[in-house]
Amino acid sequence: MEQFELPLVFFTVLTQWGIGALLAVIAGQQRATPVFSRHTVKRVAVFVWLITVLGSLASIAHLGAPLGAPRALYGLAHSWLSREVVAFFVLNALTTLWLLLVWINANDKRVTLVGMAAVAVGIIAILVSSQVYYQMILHPLWHSAATQIAFIGCAMLLGFISIAVFANLWGCEVARRLQVGVIAGIVLVACGLVWRYRITGADAASPLLWWQLLASIVTGAALFTLLRHGKLSPWAGVLAITLIFTGEIAGRMLFYSNVMSGAPWF
Repeated sequence: MEQFELPLVFFTVLTQWGIGALLAVIAGQQRATPVFSRHTVKRVAVFVWLITVLGSLASIAHLGAPLGAPRALYGLAHSWLSREVVAFFVLNALTTLWLLLVWINANDKRVTLVGMAAVAVGIIAILVSSQVYYQMILHPLWHSAATQIAFIGCAMLLGFISIAVFANLWGCEVARRLQVGVIAGIVLVACGLVWRYRITGADAASPLLWWQLLASIVTGAALFTLLRHGKLSPWAGVLAITLIFTGEIAGRMLFYSNVMSGAPWF
């Protein structure tokens, strides 16, 4: 299973999910009538924080010497890996501060400011993560714009889908901006797949690809239709989120295995 780099799979997918969900929450709460009430947004904030932190913790399993992680600071001038460590440290700090402010007073203006700062750092973190792979010019499957598109698409799809489902679950309006975010996520994930599988060496026969197509794109489109017409039951929403999550996990496993299964890969 080493070729799938599972710690990195869960690190990248979960943190991107958290960043996308935070963006969706901020967007939803900035309407004239916020999507979530003061009480409900607290529960949503806990979810966003948990996903982001769990994803960050998953990265530790990939480190040969976790206690030596602070040494990453020494490589900031030349290493994208070092920049990734710093970006996610700042992201987790801001997300934690945002969570605390939401629980203290969800209507405080500082909640929005800190949330927007966390989203900005989160987007930077996604781009820095993608650059870790894009910089490897010897591997066309990574050295492609499909890498950035797939990472951002994962954040948009999982983030906006989950927040839209929560809105529906708790009887809130699934605002148009949440629906637009879902569509953007589906389109980006699809574009990333089309782009990548035009590159020589992409494993188009893998069951992982077909599962991502079914679980991420088909399920995402079906869920969008149900949300738009207000016909989504709670259990169906939770099931759909689970399926889309597994679809993105499958896609990320294939992202790593397409390159890691070869030797040497540096």
